[in-house]
Amino acid sequence: MLSLGVIGNSFTESLEQNFRQDVEKFTERVYQDFQYEQQTLHTKIELIAYQDQLRQAVEQQDQGLLLQILLPLKTVLRLDWLKVVDAQGKVLTDLRSNSLSQMRLFDQVISSATSRGAQLTDLVDVEGGQQILQSVTHGIKSPSKVLGGIIIGNLVDNNLLKKIAAGSSKHLITRRNNHIVATTLLAAQNGNWQFPSPELPVTQIMVDNKNYLAKSILFSGDSQALTTTVLYPISLLEVAQWRLWEHLGFLYVLGSAIVVVSGFLTARTITRPLQVVTQVAQQVTQESNFDLQAPVKTQDEVGILAISFNKLIQQVKQLLTEQYEANQKLEVYSQTLEKKVEERTQALRQKNIDLNHTLQELGRTQSQLIQNEKMSSLGQLIAGIAHEINNPVNFIYGNIKHTEDYTQQLLWLLQLYQKHHPYPEPEIQNAQQEADIEYLTEDLPKILTSMKIGANRIREIVLSLRIFSRLDEAEFKIADLHEGIDSTLLILQHRFKSQSVDAKRLVNRHRPQITVIKEYGNIPKIQCFAGQLNQVFMNILANAIDALEEAFQNGFCPEPIIRISSGQVNESIVIHIADNGTGIPEAIQSHLFDPFFTTKPVGKGTGMGLSISYQIITEKHGGSLRCISSPGQGAEFIIAIPIRGV
Repeated sequence: MLSLGVIGNSFTESLEQNFRQDVEKFTERVYQDFQYEQQTLHTKIELIAYQDQLRQAVEQQDQGLLLQILLPLKTVLRLDWLKVVDAQGKVLTDLRSNSLSQMRLFDQVISSATSRGAQLTDLVDVEGGQQILQSVTHGIKSPSKVLGGIIIGNLVDNNLLKKIAAGSSKHLITRRNNHIVATTLLAAQNGNWQFPSPELPVTQIMVDNKNYLAKSILFSGDSQALTTTVLYPISLLEVAQWRLWEHLGFLYVLGSAIVVVSGFLTARTITRPLQVVTQVAQQVTQESNFDLQAPVKTQDEVGILAISFNKLIQQVKQLLTEQYEANQKLEVYSQTLEKKVEERTQALRQKNIDLNHTLQELGRTQSQLIQNEKMSSLGQLIAGIAHEINNPVNFIYGNIKHTEDYTQQLLWLLQLYQKHHPYPEPEIQNAQQEADIEYLTEDLPKILTSMKIGANRIREIVLSLRIFSRLDEAEFKIADLHEGIDSTLLILQHRFKSQSVDAKRLVNRHRPQITVIKEYGNIPKIQCFAGQLNQVFMNILANAIDALEEAFQNGFCPEPIIRISSGQVNESIVIHIADNGTGIPEAIQSHLFDPFFTTKPVGKGTGMGLSISYQIITEKHGGSLRCISSPGQGAEFIIAIPIRGV
């Protein structure tokens, strides 16, 4: 009895512990299901937001086109709520399911953030507090500005909880601020029950006069949170414990019966046949060999006992065989089910990854095409202007030499006249005094020299424009990187000059001229896409000028400097472009080369300059582009390009 009690208590505690562990594992699975629902919403909103027709409809505020685009998507993607707002917060489209059509949504905060292009994951209350929406937002942008945003959401209701708890005997209750918004236990909808907090382990509670094992989890949005409690009826545990005690009692009764029969037979001095049966029973117990049979030599009670014992052995053997086969089938089914679930999970995860990657590639490719088209148009315009300027400048520059020679001959002839005719007629003397021949003789060569210098300067500018455009070097050719940098500096020359600024904290409202220090090393010409490298130099130098202007407006950097150095390191050409501005915060340095990332105001930057530059250096030239910056120490961009065979 004592052993039976100890064993029973041990099995009971183990059974209860297994039930608690089952609740813990199921709670983790519920949390993962909520996260999966949230990730699914992110995938759906990105699929909607990156459509060109949607962007055009928002930009034109065409509500009819928006309905034509979004109604099918809402139905196909099974969304309860889909809303589009413009950059001023105006609602362009608000599509809802039937259950939400007449309800008011408290979405002012999330709609305001969405109109600015913010990406949020949050919970939205529905009027009456009986429903709540799990929602995500995404900005809608053009290449130059934020057009507005889109919000989608699904109800956190009883159907969602039933889907999560499908195939399980457990119940789910979702609440917010101690108010139940969804549940699979209908009896718990009415009543003020005390549920455990998410920090507590599995706890026993009472709901509607029934005991449950309960565990809570917290699922948070950006500003609000939901608490979901898993309930496991203790009645199932009590049934299992009762069955366990029944089996133990049966074993106790069976053992007692065997002892009584053995004592009775022993009392009748029939010890030998009993010893034989006992030996067979011991062998069966010790060796687990159920093929053994007790010999039947008599027809009395001992013989009947032997026959019954043999039948018992056969029945036990049959039961063990059936149990083994059932276990094998259960194990095969479990492995097959786990494999199918894992395969399905992997497939869905891979589809999400592929879809996100496709969306990112689509955005980058579209921005790259737009930027390439802009640079191509700019190159053609520059080349055309340079060609049109070059023809008249060459005409002027070529004729200045002849004009200078003719002028020298005329001045020499005039000197001879003055030498051999020192006393001309009075009329000629008056004309000489009025014309100031001595001043003309001295100043005219200077004027021709100035004209020659100016024409030569125009030719240098035209040459720099042609080098920057590189329309005749669009393919992979040998180029001098120093020429590309110098042509870019010449084009940006107007931005280096001192300029007026609007800064209330500065006494001097004129930004001083930006000093450009060139420390060129001895580097060879290399094979490269010269036009694209000029685009990289233009993006980095323009960003440096913007950073110096911002630093000066904020009262820093009284002497703005840009330092450009170059050199050969091993088998690569390394170019350093550094400024002495306020530097780049460490928190955003890792995002500098991400597409569409910018810290400039809307309309001033697209966030594609450094991203495209990174692609040109790394993908087109197999090099590297990195940034080194510390607060207050300026920023330095380092370009490394491998030297290929020339």
